[in-house]
Amino acid sequence: MVNGGVPGGAPPGGGLLDGGVPGGGVPGGGVPPLAGVRVVDLTRFVSGAYTTMMLAALGADVVKIEPPDGGDSYRAQATATVADRSALFLSLNNGKRSLALDLRAPSGQAALERLLAGADVVVENARPGALARYGLDAAAVLARHPRIVYGSVSGYGQTGPDAARGGFDLILQAEAGLMSVTGTAGSGPVKVGAPLLDVGAGICCVTGILAGLLRRAGTGRGGHVSSSLLEFALAGLTTPASAFFAAGEIPSRLGTHSPAFAPYGAFRARTGELVLAGAGNEGLWRRLCSTIGIPEAVDDPAFATNADRVRNRDALTARIEQALAADDAPAWVARLEAAGVPAGLVRDVGEALTSAQAAAIGAVATVGAGDGSPYRAVTVPVRAPGPLPFPSGAPDLGQHTRAVLREAGLSDPEIDELHVAGTILDASIPAGTTSVAGGGE
Repeated sequence: MVNGGVPGGAPPGGGLLDGGVPGGGVPGGGVPPLAGVRVVDLTRFVSGAYTTMMLAALGADVVKIEPPDGGDSYRAQATATVADRSALFLSLNNGKRSLALDLRAPSGQAALERLLAGADVVVENARPGALARYGLDAAAVLARHPRIVYGSVSGYGQTGPDAARGGFDLILQAEAGLMSVTGTAGSGPVKVGAPLLDVGAGICCVTGILAGLLRRAGTGRGGHVSSSLLEFALAGLTTPASAFFAAGEIPSRLGTHSPAFAPYGAFRARTGELVLAGAGNEGLWRRLCSTIGIPEAVDDPAFATNADRVRNRDALTARIEQALAADDAPAWVARLEAAGVPAGLVRDVGEALTSAQAAAIGAVATVGAGDGSPYRAVTVPVRAPGPLPFPSGAPDLGQHTRAVLREAGLSDPEIDELHVAGTILDASIPAGTTSVAGGGE
């Protein structure tokens, strides 16, 4: 679907469609890179929702398909709300339009098929094979609509003995080996405190979709692209994997510290904590010792080489923290940075989101909920060359049902019939009426 969702229209300024030239995506007037691309969003949970939200930020028209009875489950799951809306749902669905459609009903499947006929991309994150009963698996959709780029995000990948298993960030952090190197010997395995595998797999799926659109520009055909939490997690193991492949080494839990370098990790100061990387080379090590007031450590045989320092990490950590106890973390970071030793503060989430640097790169945007209530959201991690604005806030359930179905070619009487049958939820129809015109039951 191009040109704002009108079948057969020309992309305004050229998105990644049939030989189109990518747009500028420049804040303040440029054409977004995916302008004119229609995405049918069959996803839920973090990994899929993040994938399609990123596509929306890149300029695609993302139509989120939701069940009429309650919509996406994240609409009801939240510990925080904005104007009675789930903050969790809002954080993952900016820039999308909501079509509340019951895919269990044959009439709902027929309506979706009309939408697919003009779509460029389909994204789903169900268990592999789960959508086959609706004829919405990749093979079936591509057989009917070979121009579509079909993107899948899963827990374990599309094939193999674990493919049919459900994939949650916590489970994959454990099974992919990440929790074996996170935490300490005393703490046991510790998960990363944010759904990084979900987000990373989503970004990888977006990369595949963009590649699919570029290929289609030359061939006229789409195809199936996929990513998974497992694949992203294993890609993150590049450094420990190299030691395993070369020497069979299995790293232990070292908290924030490195199995290959020292000093490299988090350290306590008089107040607060900081991280420092004083192990990149011997010059850094000497400057670190001089800056924190332990120049004699350079000549200590226990710390003579990086290998010695790794071997005697606990003693080295104690020596450094004893020196750092003389001042507060911010003061030490300023001194270390001035000396050319990489260092940083251990910030909490609020400090990170409100930092001057986060503001400078446009990492947080203010958008509006369905009723216009403002809320803040983290932008996608792409600049082109500035931050990519969300075209809108997250939609209310069924907010765009009628508009999207009209664009797909359904008439108002056909849409009213779906509404009366309960196949759709049309937020444009006042409660107690059967059509947008407002007739009685």
